[in-house]
Amino acid sequence: MKKFVIIILFCVIVFMPHVAYADVIIGPEDVNIEESESNFFRQNQRHILNLARTFVTNGDGGSVAVKSEPGAIDEMTILQNGILVYMQYSCLYDGDFWGFSYEHMGWIRLDQMLVLYDYVAFEKDNIEELYLYYGDFAELAETRAALIWPWPGADAPMWTIEGLSAENFGVEFAYRDSEGREWGFVTYLYGSRNIWICLSEPMNRDIPAFNSAPEPSLWDSDTEHVDIRQYLDDRRSEFSILIIIIALVATLVVGTTVLIRVFWKSNDNRGGRG
Repeated sequence: MKKFVIIILFCVIVFMPHVAYADVIIGPEDVNIEESESNFFRQNQRHILNLARTFVTNGDGGSVAVKSEPGAIDEMTILQNGILVYMQYSCLYDGDFWGFSYEHMGWIRLDQMLVLYDYVAFEKDNIEELYLYYGDFAELAETRAALIWPWPGADAPMWTIEGLSAENFGVEFAYRDSEGREWGFVTYLYGSRNIWICLSEPMNRDIPAFNSAPEPSLWDSDTEHVDIRQYLDDRRSEFSILIIIIALVATLVVGTTVLIRVFWKSNDNRGGRG
């Protein structure tokens, strides 16, 4: 009986880590995602990255397909080329990058899109010229308002924010243009995200454009993505191996139990003859 208990304990010790790992592999995450989003989104959220950039449709055949999830065969809708689409998320699936649009509630292959020039592109182009801001917001303290720009040197400001106070926001990093004007990048301010303010001339609408937006271009991710299709295939393979391990352990336990009972019965019979 002691041998049987030892065998069972050994199986439990060896097997338990695999069971715990299996639960992590095959169990969907408990995340708070809107019901309107697909099961694909909810189940693969850990591998879906925030993108938050605007694209323009540019399909080979004059249109692009919106699908319920990456790799799906059925098309939810068709968008003609030249339509602006804001992509909130991106993911890599079976070697292709896909973007998720809340407006169209679906996924579009990003190689069928062109990305518009924006604050991300400006930062990438001028990364060596960006620096931390240690100023006192003196000009903003006077105007208490500022024009909001998509990036320094853009063709025109987007809107105006009033009632500003230096205590209400911070500048993540700054940039100085060729004329000595200092610009500050703000990640969030009164509902506006990822914006630029000319700290030297907050309300100057006539700043000459010195960095007009180029034509939309192909998107190239700077962030490493996990290929979800490959990840899921690997998990299924590991789960299959786990099932085999379960079967082998179960067979071992049952076989050992039978052998022990036969052994005990044989010993009992011998003792009876004595």
